[in-house]
Amino acid sequence: MDKFSKLKPVDYIKPKKEDVSFSNNFIKIVSFEGWSVITGKDGVICIPYLIEKNKFIVRQEYIPSYKMVDGQEYHLACVGGGIEEGETPEEALFREIQEEAGLVIREDYKIEFDAPLFLQKNSAVKIFPIIIPLTENDYHEIPIKGDGSKIEKMSKTATVDIKYINSLVPSDIQTQFMLEKFKRFLSL
Repeated sequence: MDKFSKLKPVDYIKPKKEDVSFSNNFIKIVSFEGWSVITGKDGVICIPYLIEKNKFIVRQEYIPSYKMVDGQEYHLACVGGGIEEGETPEEALFREIQEEAGLVIREDYKIEFDAPLFLQKNSAVKIFPIIIPLTENDYHEIPIKGDGSKIEKMSKTATVDIKYINSLVPSDIQTQFMLEKFKRFLSL
């Protein structure tokens, strides 16, 4: 255990020369020390919590890779997405919340992400998770516009009463993690 307690966060160190096996607009697979490693955009993931309403926001998303396996049209997911080139995690979070939840958060709202987490062992992609408790003074609502993609237009945003949190069935480990984190936040 002593070994792990001495691990410290470090910035990503890009290999000097990438041996690319596959690349498209979303991911790149590179060979590194005998591994095929998925690289791509880091991301943000959140659960906006509307305190006065005692509700939180999640997504019903059309996710082709999940549909391929289980045949379901929609899957429960959290608000979030990729961090664009030149964006900070905070800027990406505010953009994603605006696009997917229809909330514009006031500029001076303090964001404190947990430490970023890798998605899986063969991936260099990290997510920045956060629960965002919001009072009515912290945001204003706008129409949900999405990012303009076909998949985004097929997806929906849902505002859920806290009393239904245990009836939700997450579709992926990220959503499961965030719902459990949110329950701990609420002391449920």
